[in-house]
Amino acid sequence: MSIGSDRPHAINWQALADALRGPLLRPGDADYENRRRVWNGVIDRHPAAIACCADAEDVCTAASFATRVRLPITVRGGGHNVAGLAVRDDALMLDLGDMRHVDVDPQARIARIEGGALWQDVDAATQPHGLATTGGFVSTTGVGGYTLGGGVGWLMRRCGLAVDNLLEAEVVLADGRSLVASEQRHADLFWGLRGGAGGLGVVTRFTSRLHPVGEVLAGVVFHPIEAAPWLLRTFRDVTPKAPDALTAMLVVTSVPPLPFLPASAHGQRAIALAYCWSGAPEQGARTVAPLAGYGQPLGRHEGVVPYAVWQRTFDPGAPAGHCYYWTTSQLDDLDDMLIEVLLRHAEAPPDPLCELHIHHLGGAVANAPSTATAFAHRDTPFFVNVIGHTAEAGRFPAVRDWTCSFRTALAPHARRGVQPNFAGETADIDTRAHGVVAQARLAELRARYDPLGLLAAWRGG
Repeated sequence: MSIGSDRPHAINWQALADALRGPLLRPGDADYENRRRVWNGVIDRHPAAIACCADAEDVCTAASFATRVRLPITVRGGGHNVAGLAVRDDALMLDLGDMRHVDVDPQARIARIEGGALWQDVDAATQPHGLATTGGFVSTTGVGGYTLGGGVGWLMRRCGLAVDNLLEAEVVLADGRSLVASEQRHADLFWGLRGGAGGLGVVTRFTSRLHPVGEVLAGVVFHPIEAAPWLLRTFRDVTPKAPDALTAMLVVTSVPPLPFLPASAHGQRAIALAYCWSGAPEQGARTVAPLAGYGQPLGRHEGVVPYAVWQRTFDPGAPAGHCYYWTTSQLDDLDDMLIEVLLRHAEAPPDPLCELHIHHLGGAVANAPSTATAFAHRDTPFFVNVIGHTAEAGRFPAVRDWTCSFRTALAPHARRGVQPNFAGETADIDTRAHGVVAQARLAELRARYDPLGLLAAWRGG
């Protein structure tokens, strides 16, 4: 049965409002405009209603209602997905923003995380115990969408992806039923939740493994853009052999007005090394020296800091309400020809806020079996994210065109797939985030757990 068939001509919204503990917002209601907005300011969609869920029971109630009236459902956790999967025109948004509690069991080293939590909520609860798990590169990212898309981050090479640390998930299905998925129960669903990019159910609670992580050796070193070819080649050579405790990235960016950087360089294009070492600091200093010790940098900010402090370092570079368009490419190598392509496009963007991020994988990410979860890119040595970003809506078309042309230039050098958490187009998440076998398996799971397709928001744009 298709969405919309057999739908009553008038939806009794008051019945849903009366059944919820949290408020139900309709267009024109106070806070509707605020709640419909997501992190990416380009996304301007108007749901039919927003159910501000107070707890998992509210999620069950709202999902059951949507099934009865054949109404598409979207789920807002942190609202940080660049393609705006949290909101869709004329759908029912389940807003989990009031469900952010994190309960930590330090002896068992697990955290029980409500579906609306952000990574800063998790860090605040786990760090007093000297514990952490892999979270986003910025702390304002929501746990839910990030985990369902795989979950790369500063701890991934030592601790694995977010999906590798997920022990079980409490899930509300589209018809309102609630169940617990794990390796022992509903294992097929559990496989799909770990990297399948959503569309299987609403996770109201994640139970995740924690690791001993207190302080980390971390930093950022800015170089003139002229140093970029050398740094990229060294990054290519050093990172595949690096110990698992090191996660690093190179960022082509514009020099920000930070106190450790010379005023004369502010606004110029540069390349920055950012790194996080979660092992013994002395070994980390030796390991990162071939990259961090190169040449005459414009400036550096490094040291031993609490992991939660480092996790917030890049939050100012991703403010809510700006206009974003991203793309991502998976790479087998950073050969010299590819390096030339990367730099030619990254050096002259249409807005100084645009960036290029070059990452490496390996370590615990690659050590897990490729079929253990739905995440499709474990064996990829490198990936790049092209971050189209502007604070001015009038510049957005040029930023989007630049990002798309960058992707076209990278295509001859890249694998076909994309990481769903960095895909700017919903169509890419549906068609290019997984291989043929995984795609078929996910389609079968969606047909079983959401036969009406109410949760597959991207299918309708």
